[in-house]
Amino acid sequence: MDRIGERVYVHRVHAMGFDTVAAVVLTATRAIVFDTLVSPQAMAPVRDLLSDVAGRRRIVVVNSHHHWDHVWGNAAFRACEIVAHNACPRLMIAQSRDTSPGLPPEPPEGIVLPTITFGDRLAFVDETETVQLIHAPGHTEDSVALYLAPDRLLLAGDAAEWPLPTFDQRGGYDDYMRTLRLLRGLGAQTVVPSHGPPMDASLIDANERYIGELFASVAESKRKGAARDALELPVERFVGSDLIVSDVYREAHRENLAWAYDEV
Repeated sequence: MDRIGERVYVHRVHAMGFDTVAAVVLTATRAIVFDTLVSPQAMAPVRDLLSDVAGRRRIVVVNSHHHWDHVWGNAAFRACEIVAHNACPRLMIAQSRDTSPGLPPEPPEGIVLPTITFGDRLAFVDETETVQLIHAPGHTEDSVALYLAPDRLLLAGDAAEWPLPTFDQRGGYDDYMRTLRLLRGLGAQTVVPSHGPPMDASLIDANERYIGELFASVAESKRKGAARDALELPVERFVGSDLIVSDVYREAHRENLAWAYDEV
């Protein structure tokens, strides 16, 4: 477990060609687990940490959204409250019925659904601090971010991503741009994406710039008659030629182009 600040810890695993992060946030009365990664076994270091530092705090789990790499470890916390957006349980069930070849098998412990859901915002309030859960759609309709106001720290989930955001919500352009502007307005000094290293708020700016420029470029190419599978828009055009982009994110960029083509 890596420590970020005085009371935030992160645990990173590598799966399917990319890193995914879970986090623990300690408040006066709660130990908040943000995401449960790819399996209950992957959460063993988090459970060990909680044994050491949680004390009498109440353990609460937050699912940032329904994607498998963020929720398949829920079974490690069956006895705890699991909080997510209203749409998350429905989308988790739909994902569990998905037979797409690229989706890994479910963990043998099964899929544990959230037990508490909310709409726009939910706050955990102690006497001296507030932790905000914020609906942050764009990547998915059920995406959630966590803001720890006293520390000016944002756990972004997949609402902000490095080196580029990934689209998984039809008609999501407007939602995504509103979300990024909302997150920027929080004034976070540290932004921790679920995929990528901790950064400052420039990550939010980079995601907004990528989305805006990509949609504009795809619209222009489509207007000129380019076919959906023949867009000459390499990823370096949007993230800079000095950034090394992995094969996983090159493929994500190609998929983003196709999503945008269908929307513009």
